[in-house]
Amino acid sequence: MPTSIDQERFSTFKSELRDRFGPAVYDSYFETLGLAEAGEGRVVLHTPTRFSASLISQRFASGMREVWNKSCGPVNRLSVKGVQDLAQVQRAESPAALAPARPAPRVTASPFHAGGRAEGGAAVNIARREQPQTPPQQPQAAAQPFDSALPSSFHSAMTLERFCVNDTNRLARHAVTKMLDGTGAPLTYIYGSAGRGKTHLLNAAAQEWLRRRGGDNVLYLTYDSLMTDVSEAFISKSVKELRSFLQSTDVLMVDDIQLLRGRKRTQEELDCLIDRLRGAGKRVLVAGALPPARLAETGISQRLADRLAGGLCVSIDRPDYDLRLRVARQAAAVFEAQSGITIPQRHLDLIARRCEDSVRELEGMLSLIQVAIEAEGAPRGQQSAGSASLSDERVRKLLAEHLSHRRQAVTIEDVFDFTVRTFGLTKEEVAGRARKQPIVRARHAFCLAARKLTDTPLTGIGAMIHRDHTTVMHSVKAAEILAETDAVFGDRITAIFDEFERG
Repeated sequence: MPTSIDQERFSTFKSELRDRFGPAVYDSYFETLGLAEAGEGRVVLHTPTRFSASLISQRFASGMREVWNKSCGPVNRLSVKGVQDLAQVQRAESPAALAPARPAPRVTASPFHAGGRAEGGAAVNIARREQPQTPPQQPQAAAQPFDSALPSSFHSAMTLERFCVNDTNRLARHAVTKMLDGTGAPLTYIYGSAGRGKTHLLNAAAQEWLRRRGGDNVLYLTYDSLMTDVSEAFISKSVKELRSFLQSTDVLMVDDIQLLRGRKRTQEELDCLIDRLRGAGKRVLVAGALPPARLAETGISQRLADRLAGGLCVSIDRPDYDLRLRVARQAAAVFEAQSGITIPQRHLDLIARRCEDSVRELEGMLSLIQVAIEAEGAPRGQQSAGSASLSDERVRKLLAEHLSHRRQAVTIEDVFDFTVRTFGLTKEEVAGRARKQPIVRARHAFCLAARKLTDTPLTGIGAMIHRDHTTVMHSVKAAEILAETDAVFGDRITAIFDEFERG
C-alpha cells in the first residue's frame, strides 16, 4: 500500500502532469488517476476502467515516466491498470496465491500449432514493438487485456517458418504473405474446421508484422475477449473509450468469429470496427470455421457476414497425409532435440495415417507418445531409446484410446443434457410448466444453443421442452438479449458453446 509520503509525491506528480499537458488533457485523461503502488523503481497507477488505462498508456506512457523521474525520483517501470485488472493482480499476489507452485510441465513447441489457446488465460494480445529485432515473448499465463505494460503474448512457436505448407493451405498462406507485404486486400477472411492452422497463421502474421513494422499496434481478439470487454463497456458506460482504443490499432486480427453467433451487440461493434479500420487504410485478418454464407445461416448477422464476403475469402482444407506426416516429423525432431529420444519413423507413419481429422488431433497423439516414452524410462541421450521403450502394440493401443474420444456430431439431446447440467436443473423442470426465473432462463438458453449448434427445426426444438415453434422463436430472442446484458447467463451460454464448438 502507498505510504503518506508516496501519496504526497503522487500529488506532485499530478500537478506536474497538468503543467506539462495542459488543463484540457489533464481533465480528460489524468483527473481520475490513482496510485496503487510505488517503490523499488516501479509505479502502478489505476483508472476506473481498463479502456482509459489503455488509452493513457498508449498516448502518454513515455511522457508520464519523464514527469515522474523529474518530480518524484527514478522509475524503471510505470504502468496504468483498470481497477478490475488491478484487483485480479492483487488477488494473484496474495499470500495464498504465492504459495510454492508445483513444477510446471515441460511443453514441447509444436512446429504447426493449430490451436494455441492458453488455458484460462486472457484472449487479447495487444503489442507495440518499440525495439525492433527483439525476439517474441513467451505466452504469459495471466496476461490481462488492455494493459500495454505487459509483453506481447503471441505464441512464439507459431511462426511462418514453422507453418507447413502444401496444396491444402497454400492459398491461405499466400494471402497472409500479401497482407504482410502491404499488397493484399484490406480484409482477409480465412476459414476452415478446427485444427487446420488458422490460429497459427494469425499468430505468425502478428509476429511477422511487428518484426517488419516495429512501431505499429497489433490487436488480436478472440471470442472471450470481445464478450468480456464489450459487455463491460456497456455496463460501465465506457463504450466511447472502447471504440477509441480499438480504432487506434494498425492491424486487427479476430479469431473464431463463428462463436459470436447470437451476440448481436458484440457483432454490431465488430462490424463497425472493421468498417472504420478498412476506411482508414488499416489491415484486418479474420478467422472462422465457416464460409460467410454459412455464418449468416447459423446466427452471425447478415451485415457482418456480407462484410467478410466482401473481402478476400480463403479456405483451409482438411490436411492430407503428406502434410500430416511432415507435421509429425517436425514435432518429433523438436522432441528429439529437447529430450534426446527418437520416435521411430513407423510410429510417425501410423499416427499420420490415423489422425485424419485435424493437425490438432495429430499433435495430441504425438504429445501422448512423448509422455508415454518418458514415463517408461527411456534413458536420456540414447537415440534409439524411443523405439525400444514403446512397442508397436503399445503405440496402436494408445492411438485407439486417443481416437476413441473424437467428438460425434452434436445432437439436440446432447445440447439439452448439457444445458440442464449447466443450470443445475433437471430435464423435467426445464420441460415442465414452471415459470420460475432460473427455469425460464434455462429454456431460453437451450433454445438459443439448439438453434445455433444443430440443424433441428424450430418444431423439433420445441418438442424437447413441450412448446410450439413460436415460443422457441421468442426464447431465442430473449436469450440473445440476456447473453449481452446478464453476466451469469452470458457465462452459461458461453460454457454451452465452448462444450460443443471447441472440441
